[in-house]
Amino acid sequence: MRVADYGPSRRADLADLTGRVWGKRPDEAELEWFYERNPVRPASVLLAEEDDRVVGSAAISFQRMSVGDSEEVVGTAVQLATDPACRGRGIFSELQKANEERVRETGVRLLLVVPNAASTPILVERLGWLRLAPLRVWARLGALPVVDFGPRAPGAANRVLRDGAWNRWRFSAAPRPYTVSERDGYAVAANRGRVGNVLAVEGGGLGAAVHAARGLVVIACPPPWERRRYLGAGFLPTPKAFTVLGKSLDGSPLPDRPHLELGDLDFF
Repeated sequence: MRVADYGPSRRADLADLTGRVWGKRPDEAELEWFYERNPVRPASVLLAEEDDRVVGSAAISFQRMSVGDSEEVVGTAVQLATDPACRGRGIFSELQKANEERVRETGVRLLLVVPNAASTPILVERLGWLRLAPLRVWARLGALPVVDFGPRAPGAANRVLRDGAWNRWRFSAAPRPYTVSERDGYAVAANRGRVGNVLAVEGGGLGAAVHAARGLVVIACPPPWERRRYLGAGFLPTPKAFTVLGKSLDGSPLPDRPHLELGDLDFF
């Protein structure tokens, strides 16, 4: 196996691999948007090659977060893929390890991931990632009336920091459709069939997000300081939770509970 760098000339190869792994080949413009146009910095993407064929990929995307009392760039591992014909040979472990070292050399100290069932044991048992507090999914019936949401709570630490450039790239310019409201803060929503998604809310936009999400059921991952408002809006916690893993690249402590919303998770 040879580790190769991703670039514009490799979009078609990566799109082909993605199609073999997940059953649907993405448009190459979507790869360009997500990997190459991030306003914080382009993603770090490595490819595994065998016989001039891309058989694996490991990507780390970047966002600004408040971590404790500071602001810093944090990496999120995404699109960890191995060709179905090549699994069980350690390709993913080797590729991910190389990408983590590459990112560490750029000064990034903290990585996060919301993994699937297949990648979790590899990340935890082989690569030293640690389990953090899971993300609880909340839900409400879409037919419920929208009620008074109550006062806004101040934001807390360990959260993604979204400025105008980030929101324009992440949501307004994204290949998939989002509804973005920028009155009294911002609110981002999307509809995925019968399920509406409240993706990101800042300020007084929760009502707009609920209206825009539509669907028989509307789901969200509210941060702890906003949960009273979500309760007032008819949301309740569900048994569904997302696994969250973290890794420190410099030995510094990890935040116990990074506060991610659904808009920080649905990259593709």
